[in-house]
Amino acid sequence: MEEKTDKVVGYIEYLGAGGMIGEIVPYTSVEKFKDEILDSLDCGRPVTPVVFSDELDEPLQFDSDTYFPWGFRSEKRVQIPYEIYQTNRRDLVFMEYSPARLAAGAKDYELVYKGQMERWETLDSIYSRHNRDDRPNAKSMRSVSVSDIIVTHKDNETHAFYVQPIGYNQVDNLLPELENATLSKAEQHER
Repeated sequence: MEEKTDKVVGYIEYLGAGGMIGEIVPYTSVEKFKDEILDSLDCGRPVTPVVFSDELDEPLQFDSDTYFPWGFRSEKRVQIPYEIYQTNRRDLVFMEYSPARLAAGAKDYELVYKGQMERWETLDSIYSRHNRDDRPNAKSMRSVSVSDIIVTHKDNETHAFYVQPIGYNQVDNLLPELENATLSKAEQHER
């Protein structure tokens, strides 16, 4: 079987206490993906493999007696949209949420990036991607930092998160204003 090295062929959900997902690791190599699944099953580590059949040249096959006690899923690969908003107000940039919520509103933010994330990615994944030297849109926006807002659209829900020094504050109350500001600016550019 020829390995695909440029696209994610599947991921493994490593299960923690109570069957909750503790870690999710994507794989681009079919052989490494299959080997990790078998190694985890051999040692009894609770995992749920998820394969993207549409990304494989041929089906992922296991011996007929291979048993997946925690399940095995085949899913269609889904990309989830997200946006990043940043402020140019010098008094707000890099400010933690508590003082910023009193001094700022959505009107102070501008949409600087629209992208796609994988289903298993988290806010930390987005933060890391936009802090690398080869980050997307590097020439027209600064790296993601404290005071930025990340908006995700996952499972038919939209949420906004204010980037903190450690973690994120959910700020869904800003969503209507952010969307209106974005629409207003788009209308100005169309004129």
